[in-house]
Amino acid sequence: MFRLLAVFLLWGFYSFAQPANVLFIGNSYTHMNALCKIYQNLANSKGKYVFGDTIAVSGSTLKGHTERPNTYKKMQAKDWDYVFIQGFSRELSYDSATIAKETIPYAQQLIDSLKKYNPCIKIYYYMTWGYADGYTDSIPEDTYALMQERIQKGYLQLSEATGGYPIAPVGMVWKTMREKYPATNLYAPDNAHPSPNGSFVAACTFYAAIYKESPIEGKAPKKVTDEVAKQIEQTAAKYVLSYYKKYKLDTVQIEQNKVKPKVSFTVTEKWLSVTLTNKSVGGSSYFWEFGDGKTSRQKNAKHYYAKPGKYTITLYVKKNCEWYTYKKTVNIEGPTKPAPKKN
Repeated sequence: MFRLLAVFLLWGFYSFAQPANVLFIGNSYTHMNALCKIYQNLANSKGKYVFGDTIAVSGSTLKGHTERPNTYKKMQAKDWDYVFIQGFSRELSYDSATIAKETIPYAQQLIDSLKKYNPCIKIYYYMTWGYADGYTDSIPEDTYALMQERIQKGYLQLSEATGGYPIAPVGMVWKTMREKYPATNLYAPDNAHPSPNGSFVAACTFYAAIYKESPIEGKAPKKVTDEVAKQIEQTAAKYVLSYYKKYKLDTVQIEQNKVKPKVSFTVTEKWLSVTLTNKSVGGSSYFWEFGDGKTSRQKNAKHYYAKPGKYTITLYVKKNCEWYTYKKTVNIEGPTKPAPKKN
């Protein structure tokens, strides 16, 4: 049996714990070290319930992505909440005229398609970093500092030209790490791609950019030591939260709903299992948190608890581009043991 202990409703439940589907569009800088999974594990360890996936082709420019049918299939495969768009490693270090001609039109094409298939999606640009010694074949960027400066300038131009979408300043967090912790290696042996440390820099920057909070004490990859993880988490948090206006991270991309959905559910219990009937009206997507670390994306849900105890069940309901929650705390007592027989 169970006892209902508390019921409460939260309206307008925004980004701090809402379930989120995150898509990464990029190339080897994105798929190296399984960055998507690094970010997913980090966010989930902080209670964010993230699912991540990638459109990542080695060496691809943004134009290249627009030319592949699989790009559009992946865009339509899920109800995406966030996307990070990453250009080729040198694509945003070119001069402004080249960026205007060779990059901006294709970034806009990707954005238009993303918003067509996912009207609620929030767009972010993934600013990359300079090569360890710069691009030595080009005088304007033949040192790390010059290349990084040009990359930052290019992403700011890209953002401005496509509607002011925010930028996750991975490259600038990377630069700060190089200055503050020169012994911490962020590069793979080719001095361009990221090491596991470098990929964790990206993941922590993404986290701070979306949630406007520190990733400190989140889950890091096994190849990143505790000491280095702490360095990266602290650096990403300080930089992003100090400069979030510069990179348009305070941009409100989605307007609030004028009419809120009705959000509720009922609980039926049998032994250690519960059947949850969704009584919500006006929602389009649903997500359950059962209070024991397990979750479900079904409209109605059934769940079995491994042991008796007090659990808070949370239903998340999405309407248009916002999430709303309804919670019930139940005390699952489990089956009653029969009284011992008397001799």
